[in-house]
Amino acid sequence: MTQIVQAKLGRRPQRLRLADSIPIVLRRQDGHRIPGKLQCVSMTGGLVVPASLLPPGSMVRLIFVTPKGPVTGTAEMLHPVSWAEQPFRFAAIPDSGQHRLRAVIEMVYGHTG
Repeated sequence: MTQIVQAKLGRRPQRLRLADSIPIVLRRQDGHRIPGKLQCVSMTGGLVVPASLLPPGSMVRLIFVTPKGPVTGTAEMLHPVSWAEQPFRFAAIPDSGQHRLRAVIEMVYGHTG
């Protein structure tokens, strides 16, 4: 079942800053695919260096592969933080993707709650 991802009030989700960026593919609503590199990720979103920046508010499907398996979902692109980096907020992730993402974060930081 796909779940809407929301942060718990008063507590910022643990961010996993990646030593080596992970390839990610963003698919716009028109089907165009934009490759990129995932720099940082949490249970609620992340930071990507896309081949080309997307308009803030754009909804995309995304996929990236973690040591625990692939993570897919829907995300909203936010305002770029530089000429190359753009954050995103997960809108929905299937349960399997949430479990994989949580497992990777816990591998690095321990239990996240």
